[in-house]
Amino acid sequence: MKKNNSDDSELAQITREIRKLQFCFNMLSGLSASCGVMIPLDSIHTLIRELSDQEVTLRQKAKDHSDDLG
Repeated sequence: MKKNNSDDSELAQITREIRKLQFCFNMLSGLSASCGVMIPLDSIHTLIRELSDQEVTLRQKAKDHSDDLG
């Protein structure tokens, strides 16, 4: 049971980080468009994608765990 709580906490943390990064990405993208300058956003996009992959993996583990219990 302790492992499941740890996974839930990690999932919540990843979700918060994704939201923060998406906010930054959108702000910088808007700033780039309004100022007419090119701001490199590849690194932020890569981080969002990597965290999203981790989120999917944790959600799948949680689903598999709940399926095993039920």
